[in-house]
Amino acid sequence: IKISGFDKGKEQFLGPNYAARNPNGEDLTKPHTFPHLSVPREEIRFASKFTPSWNTYYAIYFTITGLHGLHVVGGAIVLGYYLFRGRRMYLSNPEWLANRVEVGGLFWHFVDLVWIFVFPVLYLM
Repeated sequence: IKISGFDKGKEQFLGPNYAARNPNGEDLTKPHTFPHLSVPREEIRFASKFTPSWNTYYAIYFTITGLHGLHVVGGAIVLGYYLFRGRRMYLSNPEWLANRVEVGGLFWHFVDLVWIFVFPVLYLM
């Protein structure tokens, strides 16, 4: 996978005769940075062979890795909620907020602990 974060030149994606203007009349074909992600077709063709229907190992691998990712995202959302809404909660009931943050932290560490055991089983065996 080639992640070429901020390559200059839109021409490789939009064509050499691309002449766009924004509502202010400014020319948009000036050299601006244009972030993109490119994946060669060979890598897509190779990766498409390894689907959950291909092998039992890959079915378990995709399922457990996906569940781990969902739990990480869920934990980040909960902890982010307490981070941004915490001031209002702290003013009304600081003990309640402290308990909620502690439970969120315990969940986060539990997900990490489970992954410490799942990682060697999936990747190193």
